[in-house]
Order: sequence, then structure tokens, then C-alpha cells
Amino acid sequence: MLKGKLVLLRPVQRTDAGYFLKWFNDPEVTQYLGMYLPMTEMAEQKYIEELGASKAATDAPFVVEAIDGDKSKPIGSIGLHRINPKDHSATLGIAIGDKQYWSKGYGTEAARLIIKYGFEQVNLHRISSSAWSFNERSLRLHLKVGFREEGRRREAVYINGAYHDEVMFGLLREEWEKLK
Repeated sequence: MLKGKLVLLRPVQRTDAGYFLKWFNDPEVTQYLGMYLPMTEMAEQKYIEELGASKAATDAPFVVEAIDGDKSKPIGSIGLHRINPKDHSATLGIAIGDKQYWSKGYGTEAARLIIKYGFEQVNLHRISSSAWSFNERSLRLHLKVGFREEGRRREAVYINGAYHDEVMFGLLREEWEKLK
């Protein structure tokens, strides 16, 4: 487990499927993700099972829990995906699914915790990420935690009746170390 002041990051459990179904079937949440088809209970359970088996070597997913005194509440998910031990690289993915926790610093702290974990525990050299150009919260988060914009895939996604750019970010270990 990784713990900050606002959030706790813990491994995904089978019992988390209900949270994921709620969050990832909410169009207001999924407009910011690469998801557009409904999430089924069977698909989510299969994904969680794969995390413990075939994806265990390449994915480090966590549930984000908001800390409230001596208890905590699941509010989202975060992870390092496509971990490549040869190149020492991975891709960051984050979703705060509980909308009452948006824009309150929970995602930023979760991102800082997973980045620290990636560089210090997984021995990464580089972490990549991306966000849709209309997702102002995500764009700010990436810059706030040290990512640099590396490029754009122009009009790469069609969401809410319009095409939007995919903004690509990267963070190198040496850049992160200067921020510590």
C-alpha cells in the first residue's frame, strides 16, 4: 500500500468490481477515458482475474481510497501499465470515478504516489501518459506533477459530438528527482 495525506493506494481486489462498474458506466466519467462501450460485470471480473495472472508482470493497478480519519473510501483507480523491464518504462493511467472528489487534490496526490513508486520501486526511467485536450483537470494534473507535453495526436478521438486532440506526456526519472 502507498499512503499520502489525502489518499491510500491499495491493490485491486475482486470486491472492487462493483465500484468499477459504477464509475466506468457513468458517461460523465468515461468521457475522459478511452471507454465508450458499457462495462459489464463479467468483463470487469475477467479483467480483475487477469490482473492476478497474465497481466501481473506488466500492470501495477491500485484502487485510490480517500482517507477520512481512520477509515478510507474507494474513489478511483490508478496504475502503471505496459511496464517494460527492458526499457524501464510504463504508462500511467488514472481515473477518479467518484465525482465528489474531483478537483480537490486527490488525483494529484495519487499521481505523485504512483510516480514515486514507479521510479523508486519499479526502477523506471520513463513514465508516459496522455489526456484528451478538453480535459482541463487532467492536463493541469500532468503538468503539476512534473510531466512535460511531448506531442499531440490531432483530432484523434471523437467524444461528445466532436473530434479532440490526444495530448501526450512524458516524465523522466531525472526530471522527477529535480522536483523532489
